[in-house]
Amino acid sequence: MDCGWPALQRAIGGRRVGLVTGPTGWMDGVGHVAETLAEHGLLRALFAPEHGIWGDLQAGVHVADGVDPRCGVPVHSLYGAAARPTVAMLDDIDVVVGCLQDASARPYTFALTLSGCLETCAEAGRPMILLDRPTPLGGTVQSGNVAAGHFARIPLPMRVGLSHGELLRLTAAELGWSVDLTIVPLCAAPRTAWYDETGLMWVLPSPNLPTLDSVLCFGATVLLEGTNASEGRGTTRPFELLGAPWLDGHRLAQELNARSLPGVLARPASFCPTFSKAEGQICGGMQIHITDRHAFDGPRLGLHLIDLMRRIGGEAFEINRGSLAARFDDATLVDALLDGVAPDDLWAAWRGPLATFAERCRAVGIAL
Repeated sequence: MDCGWPALQRAIGGRRVGLVTGPTGWMDGVGHVAETLAEHGLLRALFAPEHGIWGDLQAGVHVADGVDPRCGVPVHSLYGAAARPTVAMLDDIDVVVGCLQDASARPYTFALTLSGCLETCAEAGRPMILLDRPTPLGGTVQSGNVAAGHFARIPLPMRVGLSHGELLRLTAAELGWSVDLTIVPLCAAPRTAWYDETGLMWVLPSPNLPTLDSVLCFGATVLLEGTNASEGRGTTRPFELLGAPWLDGHRLAQELNARSLPGVLARPASFCPTFSKAEGQICGGMQIHITDRHAFDGPRLGLHLIDLMRRIGGEAFEINRGSLAARFDDATLVDALLDGVAPDDLWAAWRGPLATFAERCRAVGIAL
């Protein structure tokens, strides 16, 4: 398979590049794609997603425009005043190159950033090349509700199970964008491979997703961003630890384990976040331990976590309906959960839309 830096260099063909990337733009044996393109005299501008080019900004912090000190080129923020490049930003650029590691979850901003770049390329008549990385949790599983809105331009599952290249192909086809899109695989690993089966170096895609386990748990505990409970930011195990100062973690773990969800075991744990929610306060909670990653269903666990925290935390557990609805991309689903519909009844209702999503993928040549 034609892949990696040699294939990317041939696809670029000496053209002037605008690059959207972050710290995960690493090519084993070569170096960071931004510095490599700059060394070859091809880089003209950088487009910065959430967390910035070098991953030094926390979640939700707007990225500023500027000049990159390492590459000496302008940096245009795509996580601030603008969510995608303007056509004018491409005036001195022949081709846009994308290189970001995803988190296999719809409520993660990188896929939306790349699709915004592709949309601008369609408007400006510029080609786009994607150095495509394997989706970290393998491409055989999709789970969660299928929705669009805050985090997606087209209806996608919570656990997407597509690489960025597959997702851009699907988006362009379904939205009718006429655009020259070239997909260059980073490696020859099959789409079924988990990231630790690819042989590639793992680079954390954001400051709070340090491990593959944290990425796997993210599909569940990202929902806590819509509540006053801590999702573990400010600890060494973000998205694996969760809790709150008012929460009985032993009871939470015991009741979650009693529900016998496949592939997961909850262990009572206390922790003290150094920043974010409950900063400097002792939290009762638990750590999520993945016992079988192939059986684990993050969005299903997320439903159960919200349900249990409401029951155990009572009035102390606060939910921001708008924020939680944004993570689900579905306010009706949030209303059903808060009205007491059983988590597994909601989970069962996702099967039909997931089957339809698989059919949509097959229609553009993506076999799940």
